[in-house]
Amino acid sequence: MGRLTAHWAILGKTPESLDDYSVIDCSTGAITNAEFGMWLKAFTSGTMEPKALPRVATNYFSDRDGEPWLGLSLQTEPDSQDGFQRPYAMTYYVCVRWAEVASESTRLSYRALYEALLKENFSGDAPFQLSLAAYDERHLAGQVNGTARRAAALLLTGQSVCMVRAGHLTLDQRLDFLDAVAALLPYGFRHTLAVSTWTNSASRHRIRLSFAEVPPTHGAWELPWEAGDPAGSIPPQALFYKRELEGYQGDDLCELMRWLTTAAEPRDFDDASHRAAASRLLRGRTSPRLPAQAEQPAAALPSVEQLLHQCRESIANADGQRLAVLNAQLAQRARGRVADHDRKTYRVFIRANPIRPPERLADSSVMRHFFEILLRLLYGSAMHAADVEEMLVDLGGPFREEPDLPPALLAAMRRILPACAPSGKLLIASLLGREHLRRILDDMSEDELLRVAVQSRNRRVLDIAIAEAEHRAVPTDPRAMEAVKYALTRHRYLIEAISSICAAEESVIYYQSVLWVSYRGQLTSADIEEILGDLDRPPQTFLLAIVAEAAPGTASTLLHTLAGGTVRSLGLTGRPVAGHIKAGLDRMTGPVDDGNGRKTSHRRRFQRFDPTSRRLKPVSAFGKVLIGASIIIVTMGLALWLWL
Repeated sequence: MGRLTAHWAILGKTPESLDDYSVIDCSTGAITNAEFGMWLKAFTSGTMEPKALPRVATNYFSDRDGEPWLGLSLQTEPDSQDGFQRPYAMTYYVCVRWAEVASESTRLSYRALYEALLKENFSGDAPFQLSLAAYDERHLAGQVNGTARRAAALLLTGQSVCMVRAGHLTLDQRLDFLDAVAALLPYGFRHTLAVSTWTNSASRHRIRLSFAEVPPTHGAWELPWEAGDPAGSIPPQALFYKRELEGYQGDDLCELMRWLTTAAEPRDFDDASHRAAASRLLRGRTSPRLPAQAEQPAAALPSVEQLLHQCRESIANADGQRLAVLNAQLAQRARGRVADHDRKTYRVFIRANPIRPPERLADSSVMRHFFEILLRLLYGSAMHAADVEEMLVDLGGPFREEPDLPPALLAAMRRILPACAPSGKLLIASLLGREHLRRILDDMSEDELLRVAVQSRNRRVLDIAIAEAEHRAVPTDPRAMEAVKYALTRHRYLIEAISSICAAEESVIYYQSVLWVSYRGQLTSADIEEILGDLDRPPQTFLLAIVAEAAPGTASTLLHTLAGGTVRSLGLTGRPVAGHIKAGLDRMTGPVDDGNGRKTSHRRRFQRFDPTSRRLKPVSAFGKVLIGASIIIVTMGLALWLWL
C-alpha cells in the first residue's frame, strides 16, 4: 500500500445560488483556487445527462513551475437546485504530483485513486494523505478482453478512442476497463492520458479514452464494445501492437503488466517518437527496460520536436551561433502548412520544456528571430485572442498588467502584430504597453471595436472595449456620445459577450458599466423605453442592471414596457386580452381609491386603520417607507415574471 499527498478541490454551486459552476472549496498550498478551476474546466467533456452520473475522469497538467500533476475527479448525481431551479452536479477532485505517481513504491491504478477519494470528507484546507491499495496486476489482467487490446493499440495512433454500445456496464466495470487499457501500455503514458467513464460526444474535449452513447464527431476512433476491429484501416504499428498483446494470456499477461510499470519515464501520446518506441517495445521482449529513445534512421531529417529540443539546449548554453543555424531549419518547417494537431503537439512540448533565455541572449537578434519563428509555428501568423491566451500559458505564465515576458519575445510580438486578427492585436498591444494599444484603438471605429468584443467572447478584450467606449463617450461631445450609444445599441449592449463570459453578479456589474457609458447618469423613463424597445427578451441580469441604474419614479415605465414587450412577443397586440392587461397596469400604477370615492396618490398619502376609532389615520414615516418598499418590490417582481 502506498501513500500520496493529494491536493483537492470541489467544483459546483451552492443551493439557490445564481452563480455559474466554480471552485467553491479547495486545499491551500501548491495550487490556487483559480488554477484548480482552470484545469478542471480544461478537461470538461460536455453536459452530462443524469444517466451518465456518477462519472469518474482523470486529467493532467503542469503547474506554474512546470511540474507535472495527475488528477482524478468524481462528478456526482444532482441532489440540489440553483437559483434558477436547475439541478446541478458536484465534482470532487484530487491531484498528485507525477513524481510521486511514478515512484516504484506508489504505482497506482485509477480504481485505487478513486477508492481513496471516496474515503475523504473534503473539509478543512490541508492536502490529503491518501492511502492507496497496491497495484494489482492479476486483477487488471482479469479485466482484459479483445476490446481492451484494440483500444490500447489504437491509442498509439495519436487519436482518441471512444467506446460505444457499452451503456449496460456499471461505473465500476467501465473504470476497471480504463485501468486495464492503461496497464497494457508503458506506465509513463499515464503522464498524458485523460480518461473518463462517460463523455458527451457532441462536445469537443481533451479526453483521450472514454465511453459515450453515440460516436464522436471530431475524429476519434469509434470502438463498439466486444465487437470486431473498428471501421477503417488500422495503421500498421497499432495492428502490430494489438497482435503482440494477443500473445499474452494468464500469468504471462500479469508479468507483462508488471514489466510495463517499470517504463515510468513521462511519455506523450502527441509525440510520434514515443508512440513508435512503444509499438516496437513488445517485439522479442527480453529485458524489462524500455530503450532510452527510438532509433532514428541515419538519413532522417530532424523532426520539429528534435529541432525545438536542440534550440532549447542552445539557448540554455547561450550558444547564439548554433541557435542561428537551428533557426534557419526551424523556419523552413514553419513556412509550410502546419496542421492544428501538430501545433498542439509543439505547444505541449514547449509547455513541458519552458524556454528561459539567459541574460546574454535575452534581447539578442537571434533570440528575437527564434521567438518570431516559434510564434508562427505554434499559433500561425494571424493570432486571435484565444491564441494569445494560450501563448501566455505556454511561454510566459499568467496574464498580468505588466507581464514578465522575455524582451526578445516582446520584440517578436511587435513584428507579428500587423498580421494578427483584431482580437489578437488588442491583447498583444495591451502586453506591449499603452502606446501600442492606443495606436490600435485609434484605428478602430466604435462599431469595429464592439464587434470584436462580441465575436471574441474574451474577458480582456471585453474590458478593453468597455474602457475605450467610456473614454470616447465624453459628455461634453454630444456627437461622440451618440456614436458610442449607437454602437452599443447595435451590438445589443454587449449582452452576447457578457452573458457567455460572466456569472450572474459579475454580469450585472458589467451591464451597469455599459448602461453608464451609454447614458452617463441614472436611467429616465425615456431611457428605459428606448433600451427595452431595441431588445428582444434580454437576460434577467440585464434587467437587474436597469433596476440598479434607474432614476426615481421609473418603476411604472419599466413595468409597462416589459408587459408591452411580452404582449408583442406573444402576438397578443390588438386582442381583447391586451386591453385587459393595459387596464390592469393602469390600476396597478394609478392612484389608489380610499374607499370614499376619492383617489389618493401613493406618493402623497399613506393611511392605516385605527381600531379604536375605526377610521383611517395617517401612517407614520417608518410605515410609509415599508409600504413604498413593498410596492417597488412587488412591482419589479411582477415585471420580471411577466417578461420571463
